[in-house]
Order: sequence, then structure tokens, then C-alpha cells
Amino acid sequence: MNITQLTLQELSNHCTSNQLSLGVAESVTSGYLQFVLSQMPDAMHIFNGGITTYNIGQKVKHLGIDYMLGMQCNCVSRAIAETMAINACKLLNSKIGIAITGYASPVPEKDISELHAYMAIAVDGIISHTHKLHSKETLATEAQKDYVQQVITELLLHFQRLY
Repeated sequence: MNITQLTLQELSNHCTSNQLSLGVAESVTSGYLQFVLSQMPDAMHIFNGGITTYNIGQKVKHLGIDYMLGMQCNCVSRAIAETMAINACKLLNSKIGIAITGYASPVPEKDISELHAYMAIAVDGIISHTHKLHSKETLATEAQKDYVQQVITELLLHFQRLY
């Protein structure tokens, strides 16, 4: 895990100085992004919480994704991540919604061999950034950590452009 205290401090400082609150909707990272955000300084004043949904039923019920779209892509697409981020803002009353959905291990029956995920960032319920992530890790837990590192990096880069 390469997320340093300095990186989390930078994220905390940026959120505090811009009065940003964060909410998370995740799938592939199984709550790990929420755990990492909870470790940043002043997390109690910045991180509103998150939701981890693994199956399509929960994504439809709690995050408002379209069932048919979810079925077509196994809930892994840019559009799914965007819907998750928008609804993370609403569900968690957050200025910023961060979402990630993807694959941490191959799924041969779906012809998925390359590990990838989609992340999205919504600001005030409007998509401001999406990005496709890739991981070369061979263990699911390491792929999840890799994705979280990439999300935090993308978030900081996006904040630098936005604020």
C-alpha cells in the first residue's frame, strides 16, 4: 500500500480549505476506499461515509442504477460508476461523490481477463471526472489496494484542476 500519511494529509487539507465533504459508493474495492478515507486527518469533518454494494439488486435499490444497463455490463461501466457517484452525493449528503466498480480478479465465464475498473467523481451531484483504471496485480486484495491508490491519486489531481 503506497498511500502515505502525507497524501492523506494533502487530501484532508484540500477538503478542509475548500469545505468539501466526501461520500463513497464502491463495489470492487469492498469498502477499502472508505477505510482509507477514514484514516485521513480530520476525517470526521470531511468523510460523510459510504456504501458498498456488490450485486445488481443492491446497486439498483440504493444507488439508482438502471437494471437493464447493469445486466448488460455486469455493473461495470463508465455509466454505472457515474450513476453511483451522483447518488453517493445524494445518499450521503456530500459535496463530492466518489464511485468505483470493476474487477479485482478475472471472470473467465464473462471473458474478463484484464483487471479494470471505472471510477467517477461527482460534484454537487454532477459528474466532473471519470476514469478507467487498470491493475496488473494478480491477487484480488492487491488489485483492490492498487485501485484505491489510483482513486486517491485521481481525486487529488482532479481537485488541483478544479479548485
